[in-house]
Amino acid sequence: MDHVIIIIDKAPYGWEDAFSGVYIAIACLNRELNADVLLTGDGVYAALEGQKPEETIKYPCVEDLTYLIFPEGNLFVHKKSMEDRGIIEDDLVEAAQSVDDEELYEIIKSKTHGTSFLKI
Repeated sequence: MDHVIIIIDKAPYGWEDAFSGVYIAIACLNRELNADVLLTGDGVYAALEGQKPEETIKYPCVEDLTYLIFPEGNLFVHKKSMEDRGIIEDDLVEAAQSVDDEELYEIIKSKTHGTSFLKI
């Protein structure tokens, strides 16, 4: 295994999945293992810019963690999931890269050998 793609499909607050997934990506990158994160479904909320959970629900901000992935790893955000939730690219953190279904297919196709997929 020389690459990991972590798929997060749950919202960042109320679940530990987004935090866990991003922390796994950071740990992989720290051990020089290539790692990318794919946000899909409600997971796309993790890439929103301007989150302030520490002020409202007293929870650490997942937005800050997303910047620790970049530039060694990629933060892919599924475009259709964004559109279904009324999110546009300008709403995303700078490190995020929105991808449509075809781009997502090409990314996954290019990384099928030696890649582990973790759905969180």
